[in-house]
Order: sequence, then C-alpha cells, then structure tokens
Amino acid sequence: MTKKPAKVRITQKKTVHMYAELWHASRCVLERGIENEKGSSWQFLSSIVLTAFAFEAYLNHVGNNLITCWESVEPLPPPKKFKLLCELLKIKFPEGTGKRPLQTIAQLQDFRNLMAHGKTEQIEPKPFLCDAKYADARLGQRPLAKWERLIQTKESPVKNAI
Repeated sequence: MTKKPAKVRITQKKTVHMYAELWHASRCVLERGIENEKGSSWQFLSSIVLTAFAFEAYLNHVGNNLITCWESVEPLPPPKKFKLLCELLKIKFPEGTGKRPLQTIAQLQDFRNLMAHGKTEQIEPKPFLCDAKYADARLGQRPLAKWERLIQTKESPVKNAI
C-alpha cells in the first residue's frame, strides 16, 4: 500500500511600502542616467515622475497611519494632503514656499502635473540674429517644451528631491 504524502499548509504575508519601492525605482533610474548621461533625458524624466509618485505614496502611508478616515482624504491632490498632514503634525516651514523643501515639493508636483495632464503644444521661439559662422550650430538646436528643458541633464530643478 502506498503511503500518501504529508500535506502542509503554507501561509505567506508581505507588507509592501509603495513609497519605498517607488523611491528605490526613482533612484535606480536616476543612477542609470547619470552613468551614461548621453541620451538619458528619458531616465531623468522617469526619475522625476517616480519621485513625485513616491512623495504621494508616502503622504498616503503617513495619512493612513494618522487619520482613521484617510480613504475620504486620499482623493485630494498631494499639495492639499501635505498641508493637512503638516497642520496635523504641527510641522512649520519658517523659510516659506520660496525655499527648500517646499520649493522643491512644488516644482516636483508641477512637473508631475505637466506630465500627467500633457497636451499637444506648438513651440515657436522668437526669431533671433546670430553670426553666420554659428548658424549651423544654432539650427541644430531644436526648440524645447518646458518639460523637455527640465530633463536634459541630471541638474534638473527637482534633482535635490531625489
């Protein structure tokens, strides 16, 4: 008579801190862009967007741990969530909105919104005069949208947030 194999019950559990995962992803993408900066504007764009997502995920993490009815607050835009949590935790920024970290947070959210609500746009810079010997070089420089200017190098205005 063949013996039946023993059965075991396997139970698993995992906590995923989404803000940490997004922050790590942002850092990884940024590092790849820094390692090979030529053509890396898409890595810089991705890193900034992932950082904005990480910030909102962190607000949701903190809010969910502090406010029992967070699900009713969660639909608010990140700046309003941030303001609410700062008020609740009595966090003040004496330097105001024109200085870091609030300035960086605002730039990060502006960039995120620009990407999330992207629209077709026509870019037509004003004509300019230049020496003929520099004309070829200048013609090779294509006009850039605001978001394109922000992802050209690792020196993005929001680089310090990452």
